[in-house]
Amino acid sequence: MQPDTENMIELLGPREVIGQAIDVLMERDDMSRDAAFELLVQGSSGSHRKVREVAAEIIQQRKGS
Repeated sequence: MQPDTENMIELLGPREVIGQAIDVLMERDDMSRDAAFELLVQGSSGSHRKVREVAAEIIQQRKGS
Protein backbone atom coordinates (compact mmCIF):
# COMPACT_ATOMS: atom_id res chain seq x y z
CA MET A 1 0.00 0.00 0.00
CA GLN A 2 1.33 3.43 -0.94
CA PRO A 3 1.95 6.09 1.75
CA ASP A 4 -0.72 8.39 0.25
CA THR A 5 -3.26 5.59 0.46
CA GLU A 6 -2.34 4.88 4.09
CA ASN A 7 -2.60 8.58 4.97
CA MET A 8 -6.01 8.88 3.35
CA ILE A 9 -7.36 5.92 5.31
CA GLU A 10 -5.93 7.32 8.57
CA LEU A 11 -7.26 10.86 7.99
CA LEU A 12 -10.73 10.02 6.72
CA GLY A 13 -11.34 6.66 8.30
CA PRO A 14 -12.16 3.45 6.44
CA ARG A 15 -15.91 4.09 6.16
CA GLU A 16 -15.46 7.55 4.67
CA VAL A 17 -12.90 6.26 2.15
CA ILE A 18 -15.24 3.46 1.09
CA GLY A 19 -18.18 5.86 0.87
CA GLN A 20 -16.22 8.29 -1.31
CA ALA A 21 -15.07 5.47 -3.58
CA ILE A 22 -18.65 4.26 -3.95
CA ASP A 23 -19.69 7.81 -4.92
CA VAL A 24 -16.89 7.95 -7.51
CA LEU A 25 -17.91 4.61 -9.02
CA MET A 26 -21.59 5.57 -9.08
CA GLU A 27 -20.83 8.79 -10.94
CA ARG A 28 -18.10 7.46 -13.21
CA ASP A 29 -19.79 4.21 -14.22
CA ASP A 30 -23.44 5.25 -13.78
CA MET A 31 -24.25 2.43 -11.37
CA SER A 32 -26.28 1.96 -8.21
CA ARG A 33 -24.78 2.17 -4.72
CA ASP A 34 -25.16 -1.60 -4.29
CA ALA A 35 -23.44 -2.30 -7.62
CA ALA A 36 -20.58 0.06 -6.75
CA PHE A 37 -20.06 -1.63 -3.39
CA GLU A 38 -20.13 -5.05 -5.04
CA LEU A 39 -17.47 -3.86 -7.50
CA LEU A 40 -15.27 -2.80 -4.57
CA VAL A 41 -15.74 -6.18 -2.90
CA GLN A 42 -14.89 -8.02 -6.14
CA GLY A 43 -11.79 -5.87 -6.61
CA SER A 44 -10.75 -6.58 -3.06
CA SER A 45 -11.12 -10.35 -3.21
CA GLY A 46 -9.63 -10.53 -6.70
CA SER A 47 -6.48 -8.73 -5.57
CA HIS A 48 -6.35 -10.14 -2.02
CA ARG A 49 -6.46 -6.62 -0.51
CA LYS A 50 -8.81 -4.96 1.92
CA VAL A 51 -11.83 -3.11 0.57
CA ARG A 52 -10.59 0.13 2.12
CA GLU A 53 -7.28 -0.17 0.25
CA VAL A 54 -9.04 -0.67 -3.09
CA ALA A 55 -11.34 2.24 -2.26
CA ALA A 56 -8.43 4.55 -1.43
CA GLU A 57 -6.77 3.71 -4.75
CA ILE A 58 -9.96 4.56 -6.64
CA ILE A 59 -10.05 7.95 -4.94
CA GLN A 60 -6.34 8.52 -5.68
CA GLN A 61 -6.91 7.66 -9.36
CA ARG A 62 -9.79 10.13 -9.49
CA LYS A 63 -7.60 12.90 -8.07
CA GLY A 64 -4.87 12.10 -10.59
CA SER A 65 -7.16 12.33 -13.63
